[in-house]
Amino acid sequence: MRWLFRLIRNLLALLAIVIIVVIVYRNVPAISDLNPFENSDNQETEEIAPQRANATYEVEDNPLLQNVPLSQTKHAFKWINKSEFMDVSGLERMGYDDDYVAGQRGTEYILYKFGESKMYVYQTEQDLINDLSEMNSDIKLLPKTSY
Repeated sequence: MRWLFRLIRNLLALLAIVIIVVIVYRNVPAISDLNPFENSDNQETEEIAPQRANATYEVEDNPLLQNVPLSQTKHAFKWINKSEFMDVSGLERMGYDDDYVAGQRGTEYILYKFGESKMYVYQTEQDLINDLSEMNSDIKLLPKTSY
């Protein structure tokens, strides 16, 4: 019979602790902002999109990436031979970092952000460089011999 009273007392203590935690969590904004499961709309993720691109085309149009899921393009690009990639895609110069791949094909400059469904086409290298600098990325276009 004593064990039953101890069990009830411990359950009441546990319930009191849970109630106190819930009350504090709801009433203290600094703590409630830490909830990783809450999808609040007040968190803004500022995505900077290229502004100077003259044209765009869908990744599905690209035979190299048509069978790769968009979420995996970054990983697929890490594994492929960059020189062969340049040969197949017709790029004369190319550069990349963790977020973007940029290249020159003829008189056009192409920018691709990993995971997006679009590639951006520029007419001048300066427009590409300006957009990259606005997106906090510094990519140097290098010839195929560098890869």
